[in-house]
Amino acid sequence: MPIYEYQCLVCGEQFDKLFLSLSRIPAEIACPQCQSTETRRLISAPAIRTGEAGSGEADVANSTPTKPPVFGRKELNQALETKKRLRESAASD
Repeated sequence: MPIYEYQCLVCGEQFDKLFLSLSRIPAEIACPQCQSTETRRLISAPAIRTGEAGSGEADVANSTPTKPPVFGRKELNQALETKKRLRESAASD
């Protein structure tokens, strides 16, 4: 079940879409904000689950789930904004 990120070319909204299979992806994707079908799929990092080699389903069922660190588009934009502010403050000093 793939999840793709999209951006609306009209209003700039970024959104995710979950599809049940690759064969069910429609040719046009509508923006949930403005309903425009002028959207483009974004390149995003895949979600990868890591764990110990050889761990079976029984091990997963008995283990306590831990939250992986999240670094998505929101965090990237925040980091870029912080970088921009630091450069501006260094240039004004």
